[in-house]
Amino acid sequence: MKYINLTLSSFEEIIKQNTVYVDKTNYLYEIISKPDKYYFLSRPRRFGKSLTVSTLKAIFEGKRELFNGLYISKTDWQWEKYPIIQFDFNGIPSSSNEILIKSIDEKINEIAKKNNIKLSTKETTKKFKELILKLNKRHKKGVVILVDEYDKPIINHLGTGEERLKIGIKNREFLKEFYDNLKEANVSEAIKLVFITGVSKFSKVSIFSALNNLIELDIHPEFSAMLGYTQEELEKNFQEHLEDFSKKQNQSIEKTIEEFKYWYDGFRFTEKEIRVYNPFSIGRALSYGKIDNYWFDSGTPTFLINLIKEKKYYIPELKRLKINKEKLRAYEIEKIEIEPLLYQTGYLTIKEVEEEIYILTYPNYEVERSFEINLIDGITERKIETVKINEVKKALIKGEYKEFFEIIKQLFKQIPSTIIPKKTAEREQYYHTIFYLIMNLMSDNKLKVRSEILGSDSRVDMLIEVNNKIYIIEFKCGQSAARAVKQIKEKKYAEQFRDSKKEIKLVGINFDTRIKNIKEWKIEKDKK
Repeated sequence: MKYINLTLSSFEEIIKQNTVYVDKTNYLYEIISKPDKYYFLSRPRRFGKSLTVSTLKAIFEGKRELFNGLYISKTDWQWEKYPIIQFDFNGIPSSSNEILIKSIDEKINEIAKKNNIKLSTKETTKKFKELILKLNKRHKKGVVILVDEYDKPIINHLGTGEERLKIGIKNREFLKEFYDNLKEANVSEAIKLVFITGVSKFSKVSIFSALNNLIELDIHPEFSAMLGYTQEELEKNFQEHLEDFSKKQNQSIEKTIEEFKYWYDGFRFTEKEIRVYNPFSIGRALSYGKIDNYWFDSGTPTFLINLIKEKKYYIPELKRLKINKEKLRAYEIEKIEIEPLLYQTGYLTIKEVEEEIYILTYPNYEVERSFEINLIDGITERKIETVKINEVKKALIKGEYKEFFEIIKQLFKQIPSTIIPKKTAEREQYYHTIFYLIMNLMSDNKLKVRSEILGSDSRVDMLIEVNNKIYIIEFKCGQSAARAVKQIKEKKYAEQFRDSKKEIKLVGINFDTRIKNIKEWKIEKDKK
């Protein structure tokens, strides 16, 4: 059984150490065998962008022996050696604009020295152009330019204050000037391929304005599964590991695959209905023999939480967010919008496509649960104890409603009164959001929580479905629980759920703005 790589992003090391490699060279051959030169690929972190760049590097270094048995080895690719310029912004310091420029300058000098090239230009951006032209002249071949995580010098400065944002903007302006070199005709003639990766996609007007012929692979339907694992790839490449995992868990392989799908599948990046697994979490779950939260814990999205708080974003909308597809393609850091950022960083993904509208949702349970834990901690400025969430869940399942609401009230008491909104409308939304997040953290494939469900002429605040019961919940602020239940009846919220043959409970909850907590609750059985 081959070893599963957990840390390597070098294609050569992965192959030489006989670890599992999911063959994606069919996509790379499709790129390099075409006359097009400029490509861009954005995907969330930990999705294999660096490995893709490393694989391309090995191809253009002519290392045919590494590709035995892979798709590209059976093609007409000639395996010639090309001069390569590689910038990996994972390892290029960018804490200030001066440091970024100096670091890139040093990298250019290092590549020039390695190729016995003397550069006469002093200015870094012009030096880049000189390096391309002289490499082309010396090797008499087009230059391959590989840029990994191009946006690191920018996104590292988001959500960290006004001064850091200014650094991000200065870095962006420098990088724009830097990439402008690639548009000049004589430079373009000296280039074989430009391949750029990143997490976020900033407006091409501001950073890739010169590359108006840039092919965006991230939205190209034929490259939907270029990164990540399809269901077929998972079962084909990890068959032995899945069997071993199933034995350790004393369950069928079908049950294991069902659990993996629920936890780690669901990322969809184009209009083509192809979904992929997150490779980072798959590798760790199979290696550690345990389903758990891996991808999310590999990086805390502090700036995302800060933006959601700052913009007072209504959290329940994230489960089914409608957005014009053009809005997802790029954004400017001076006026960041949360939706494209959540999509590009992998916290939301495409669920459905309705003409020009994308419907977004969380890709899977791992992302949803973990993101909402961070959201509730950020919004309440308190760490919510997982044990309390489990106690809430147990009380609801057992129908111990007094205990259920007492625990929730304890959680509300932990929230500092200074962070609760002063405006009544905002306060009602705040309470609703906290309650929603607590309920959603209880959810799994047996307990379902939904919010803002549309009826014929109404909108249900929340619905919880567990075992043989459906709870229809209406929130009020500064009114009464009885009034909330009355609204459920008057608006006939229960009608659309009666075919389920489950027992329906009508739940009214009233928040008191003075005590900043739940004041009263009322539960009635639905009378059909």
